[in-house]
Amino acid sequence: MSFGDHLEELRRRVIWALLGLVLSTIFCFRFGTEIIGILTAPYVAAMEELGFNPRMVQLNPTEAFMEYFKISLKFGLVIAIPWVLYQMWKFIAEGLYPSEKKLFKMFAPTSIILFIIGSSFMVFVVLSGLMNFLIGISMWFPLPDENNPLLSWLREPPAIESSSTQPAEPPIRVPVTSIDPKEPADGQIWFNKHRQRINIHHEGEVYYLRLEKSSGQQFVQPFFSIAEYLGFVVNLGLAFGLGFQIPIVVVFLVALRIITAAQMSAARKYVILAVAVLAAVITPSPDVGTMLLLAVPMMLLFEVGLLIGRIIEKRQAEKDAEEPAA
Repeated sequence: MSFGDHLEELRRRVIWALLGLVLSTIFCFRFGTEIIGILTAPYVAAMEELGFNPRMVQLNPTEAFMEYFKISLKFGLVIAIPWVLYQMWKFIAEGLYPSEKKLFKMFAPTSIILFIIGSSFMVFVVLSGLMNFLIGISMWFPLPDENNPLLSWLREPPAIESSSTQPAEPPIRVPVTSIDPKEPADGQIWFNKHRQRINIHHEGEVYYLRLEKSSGQQFVQPFFSIAEYLGFVVNLGLAFGLGFQIPIVVVFLVALRIITAAQMSAARKYVILAVAVLAAVITPSPDVGTMLLLAVPMMLLFEVGLLIGRIIEKRQAEKDAEEPAA
């Protein structure tokens, strides 16, 4: 093929790759609500468990739409990666040696699978506990002590209440439930102790007011922006997806004979240090717990890659021993 033919082939492959990305993005845009629901479920569960109102804020007029679109685009890219890699493969395959083709066919699908496993591990295993920890930090900041002499001096003296001779009204009793009734009557009132909401049913709609414990009021109220939260989760998912590529790197280096499995095994203590530093750098959260949740699987995957590397070395040694005889 001439240089012009190569450019034409590249243009055609890029168009096909972009077309696949557009279609996958449209698909994810259609199911964007469900995707965002999955990503925000750990946040909602943590906020409710700690007694906070599980809401987020929109800080500018276009933030909600832009985040919805960006989430659709990012998940569309993940779905389209196999198709994009296939188009790239069709462009470069003719210029590769058989051994290089074999490596590409072996590593590309495995890399995608490990990336998806790593990101899913973060969302379904790590994120819930991480949200509980990060939101729970706000409870470390108590309300100012009522007996603080400076606070008492700065406050105005309380007004003296006049005595009343009116008889006390009987207290209103609201039923306390763990779940909302399926078919409440019009005007029915109840308190959901799980969600800490007082509810009123009126004309087919349920109106509620979230209540706070007077003994558990917080000085710092967690109130997240939808853009900041989704950006944090996506970056964390990317970090875990990249961290799970460790066995690919190990097997790749051993298969190309750049380094031996024995040398990697001997340098294990340096690998542990490198993994800890890498986990601390690529995770957007500064806490040690998140770093360990990524570093420990990375070390386990390193050992898996080392085991596969030894198998590859054994097969290469057997093949090298057979070649002179042939």
